[in-house]
Amino acid sequence: MNNVAQLITSAAAAVAHTAFGTFRQQDRLERVVERARAVAARLSDTGLVRGDVVAVIGHNSGAYLVTWMATQFAGLQAALIDPAYPDELLGTMLDNLAPHGILWVGRDPGTLAQRNETQVDMQSAWDSTIEVLRTGGHQGAASGTGLDCEPHEISAYIHTSGTTGRPKFCALSHGYFLRLGRFFADTLALSPQDTVCPPLPLFHINPMGYGVLGALTAHAALLSSEKFSAADFWSDIKNHGVTALVLHAPPANLLKVKTTAQEAEGHQVRIGFLCDRAFLRQFNVPIGVGAYGSTEAGGLCHTWLLRPDDDDMPVEGACHLAGRARHDVEHKIAQDGEIRVRGKHPLSLFSGYARGGRIEPQTDVDGWFHTGDRGRLDEYGRLVFVERISESIRINGEYVPIDFVESRLRQAKSLGEFALWRVDSASKGHEVVLYTTATDVEHAQVCSVLADLPKYMHPCALIRIAQLPRDPGIGKVQRRLLDKQPRLVVTKL
Repeated sequence: MNNVAQLITSAAAAVAHTAFGTFRQQDRLERVVERARAVAARLSDTGLVRGDVVAVIGHNSGAYLVTWMATQFAGLQAALIDPAYPDELLGTMLDNLAPHGILWVGRDPGTLAQRNETQVDMQSAWDSTIEVLRTGGHQGAASGTGLDCEPHEISAYIHTSGTTGRPKFCALSHGYFLRLGRFFADTLALSPQDTVCPPLPLFHINPMGYGVLGALTAHAALLSSEKFSAADFWSDIKNHGVTALVLHAPPANLLKVKTTAQEAEGHQVRIGFLCDRAFLRQFNVPIGVGAYGSTEAGGLCHTWLLRPDDDDMPVEGACHLAGRARHDVEHKIAQDGEIRVRGKHPLSLFSGYARGGRIEPQTDVDGWFHTGDRGRLDEYGRLVFVERISESIRINGEYVPIDFVESRLRQAKSLGEFALWRVDSASKGHEVVLYTTATDVEHAQVCSVLADLPKYMHPCALIRIAQLPRDPGIGKVQRRLLDKQPRLVVTKL
């Protein structure tokens, strides 16, 4: 098997009647594939051909899954992008990506409607119909379909968090996805008897690379959700017979806080990805999976199975126990404590970052990828993830693009010197806070410059301190020292 289109075709032939879609919009896999093939043909009619890059900007839905699947059948390289980003940031990302087309799924193009790329409204893709909004004039030379793609060709781009700058696009090959899907399916022992639920936004590697590709690899049913909701979670899981959860730490923690064992009673879940021992005990799930990985580092490169009564856990917590490396990846801990990984196969890791229409490899001369994460090996040689070395803010699984938000805040002149940072949250992971040295900040001004950004990017508090801690050499703000500064005034925003 060489590519994702062949994987989809194989799954549809093996389990034609298995469910595929979302809780609200699903059908038999064979019918979803028929829709995707029809949509792929319509996309080709717009002048898009195998190897062209298209941006897919939209929300979870059956139409989104059909759109993604259609890009694979057409041999297009699909860049999956967060639709919550404001037009300004999306425009910068698209300039860097240089796509041939933009596919909108339930997201209004807004000011980006005037861009020159071919633009298509995919909201009705579930009904096998699309609406061409703009023709960019691109007409590539036809060279086969997605079924003809070689393993090294790019299948998709998934962007990073943008924690130290603007989000970067990771170029992911067909071989990368095939290997990741197989590893995830094997780790969770998925089979055609399973129904897999990845409820998070599909532009992330977790739901798409683990959930969708893992389910297709195992010939399991796949049901996502339009939007993660703790209130509806357990009723959906029970009503649709979900047996395998693909979660992340923040939503798993939210479920522990916002839902009860009584609400979960009667579920059929046998295994939960990134579900710790407390989750397993509270909701009577027999097996959890601890893991380590990143979009760059193979998507998922280490895993360890957990049980409710395990007591041999690292001090960092059960979900920090990354465990053993997958068979085609090796790791080492550098002298400074950084985790480094290397693929034993040329397609185990990502192909590089996409910049200005080029793909720039990111491994060193010996093939090691420097993850930017700090880790250690326990007494059994298992990998334990400690923390991100880089500075980041993550809320309910979403990273806050610090550089971008701060660029907006500079428009609030009353802020003076400031820095964006975080405080810990039991339910969300982090919350955003804003440190400043100014004494007369106009709160309305701060709120105004952030008004069109997603709520998770908004600071919850303004903290006045005497001065920002800076690196003595280059003057960079040392964010990790901010919470150690005496707080003069704290004001809720």
